[in-house]
Amino acid sequence: MSESPAAASTGRSTRPFSRFEWLIAGRYLRARRKEAFISVIASLTMVGVAIGVATLIVVMSVMNGFRGELLDKILGLNGHFTGFPIESQFTDYKETVTALEGVDGVDFAVYFVEGQVLATGQGQSTGVTVRGMDEENLKKLSLLYNAAEQGVRPVG
Repeated sequence: MSESPAAASTGRSTRPFSRFEWLIAGRYLRARRKEAFISVIASLTMVGVAIGVATLIVVMSVMNGFRGELLDKILGLNGHFTGFPIESQFTDYKETVTALEGVDGVDFAVYFVEGQVLATGQGQSTGVTVRGMDEENLKKLSLLYNAAEQGVRPVG
């Protein structure tokens, strides 16, 4: 807890609320006999604000945890940056990955091939995007690597 310069020079420590602040709060929260209903309203208002702040704290905590999980899931599969060739074939991808991993702040880089295909199953067809990568790069994506199975699983 930090102290004010005046409190530090006199050797006294400061508290969260001074005696004057408690006096003012008590004056407005306690009622005189003819203003008893105002005290009830003030108390209910204070309880309502406290419940609202507590709810906000709980929601923000839950959302922070959710945000962390969501980022782990998204960035576990899709990185911050994806590069594509524009006018020519991308043939020096291994050298590019090595160069990118040498940049400060880059944890890892992977290369993959991506294409659109037609998937058919149970009488329906749809277009899908397929990504392919070798096992060396797949191991860098721990979330994907731990969930992947080698081989073909029977449908049904």
